[in-house]
Amino acid sequence: MLRLLLAAATTAIFATGTVNSAEPATSPKGKPRPVVKKLLQCKIGPYEKQTRFALETANGKPAYIAYWSSNGPYRCSFEAAPNDGKTRWQDSSIGIVVSMLSGTLLIEDDNTHFTITAREVDRMPYCGTFGMISGVLTVPKNSQDCTWVEKTSAEAGHLE
Repeated sequence: MLRLLLAAATTAIFATGTVNSAEPATSPKGKPRPVVKKLLQCKIGPYEKQTRFALETANGKPAYIAYWSSNGPYRCSFEAAPNDGKTRWQDSSIGIVVSMLSGTLLIEDDNTHFTITAREVDRMPYCGTFGMISGVLTVPKNSQDCTWVEKTSAEAGHLE
C-alpha cells in the first residue's frame, strides 16, 4: 500500500512539474499550457574567425544557450541549459546569471533584444584550448544582425 501511495505521489509531482524553474506546466484553470519555443541564432565574422551563438527561449525566458567560435585552426564550443548538471542558472534583479564550469554569463532581457555578457569563461574545460571568453553579445529578438564586442575581464564586470 505504501508503494502505491509513493508511486501516486511521484506521478503527481512529475505531472505538475515545471517547464523551466519559473514556468508552471499548467494554466490557472488546470489545463496544460503549451510551451512556446523560439530559437535566436547569430553568426559574426568570416568563417576562419567566426563566433556563432544560439539562444533558445521557452515562453519568452532563456532556456538554452550554445556558443561556437573559431580562430584559424582552433575551434571552441559550449552549451548550457537549466538543470543540465554542469551549469547553475539563477534569476537575479538584473537578469539570469549562468555559472559555467569556469566563469559566468549574464543574460539580460531588454524589450527588443537579449544582452549576454560573458566574463572569464575559460575555454579549457570545453575545448582544451587556452584563453578566456569575455565580451558582450547583443541578440535582437527580430531578424537584425547580432553584435559581439570582446571585453577584458574588468570591462565585463563582476557577474556573480
